[in-house]
Amino acid sequence: MGMRRELLVPAAWAAAFGTAALISVAAATLNPTATIGGLAVAALVATLLWRVDLALLVVVATGPLELASNVQIGPLTVTKAAGALCLLSFGLYALRSHHRLVFDRSQALVLAILLFATLSAVRALDLGAAITTTSRYASFAAFFLVVTQLPHRLRLQRQIAWTLAGAATILAVVGLQAYFSGASLVAKPVHADANDVGFSLATALPFAFWLLGTKGALRPIVAGMIATISASAVLTLSRGALVGIGAGVIFLLLTDRRRFRLILVGGLIATAGSLFAIHEAPGRFAQALETKQAVAQSNVTSRLPAWDAAANLAAAHPLLGIGPGNFRFYFDEVTGTPAGTSTVTVVHDAYLDIAAELGLVAAFAFVLYVGMTLARLIALTRAGAGPTRYAQAVCLSLVIAAACAVFLSEQYYLPFWLLGGIATALWTQRSGDLQTSPQ
Repeated sequence: MGMRRELLVPAAWAAAFGTAALISVAAATLNPTATIGGLAVAALVATLLWRVDLALLVVVATGPLELASNVQIGPLTVTKAAGALCLLSFGLYALRSHHRLVFDRSQALVLAILLFATLSAVRALDLGAAITTTSRYASFAAFFLVVTQLPHRLRLQRQIAWTLAGAATILAVVGLQAYFSGASLVAKPVHADANDVGFSLATALPFAFWLLGTKGALRPIVAGMIATISASAVLTLSRGALVGIGAGVIFLLLTDRRRFRLILVGGLIATAGSLFAIHEAPGRFAQALETKQAVAQSNVTSRLPAWDAAANLAAAHPLLGIGPGNFRFYFDEVTGTPAGTSTVTVVHDAYLDIAAELGLVAAFAFVLYVGMTLARLIALTRAGAGPTRYAQAVCLSLVIAAACAVFLSEQYYLPFWLLGGIATALWTQRSGDLQTSPQ
């Protein structure tokens, strides 16, 4: 049995490469240019299938980059395609390395939410929206499981931080270009939602701050990244994102006053970047602020009914909810709004959103998942776990995400599941180190 398992992976790779070679020879005779591009893509895919750490980093990058590019691969978004590739890469890695799977309570919570999403989707009013939303969550759940299985040593921690901060910087640059060119009133790509962009940038900031501990010539680059991300986050004018950043700063001051110097330096860099961006186009900023103030009351009057509608739907459908992505199909009926006149598509509160669409059990599982993850990260931070307070950076990012989630429906985006996966990996890794260390 062991010999068969040893031969399984080489045989699979040999069959895959043999098939690819035959297809390449046939295609080259028909279209050489397309064949070269196809071979380049195939080489990239093969590399990612062989290197699960690189596949993981691709998924990390697609979180912000998906908002920046709006590219799809056939029927799949970039995030779903990258998530599927990462899961397949981990499967091959587990086979050839005889990886011993790590099991944890947080995984059970994530899979429980996925189970309720799947069951809820079956009875949804709009099955298409339910399947799309569930498949997106499934890709993040699979990614979460992969993250929990890999050993998070210093090298991988740095790679994740650089990848996330770098992708967020690209998103910020694209948003600022749209803002300064007049293509968008706020700093966001034309096709993207300002709240989604602000959430992605805000949760990436703690990782950029952690990289300030980098020595040498890279520190000015990190400072530039922080300034760019901060400027774009401010100019999205997303109040939810700004509330999240404020919550993160307050949390850090309350839990670790020794980090006051870091907050001061980082705050000065962020403020300088924001003021520079505002100074470059003061008229545009004034226009954006005036427009935002004009719609502020409208946003408040729409969100309060949305929260009330979500609470009523959760009470009326406590077990399985109304179906993933189906809130917008019920809002008019529940609130008595004339059909076709409402533009409310989400609850603008992740916790109420899950309760209404997936049911109260799934909502409780999500709250428990976030709470357990925060408790573990706080414990790891107090224990001094992780090089140069890496656990603290992850914790701050999750505090920002959790605070933003009170005003934004961001449960189907990367941060919650990446941060939870890292926290679980650090926690189980530390527990394993304590068990194997000499007494």
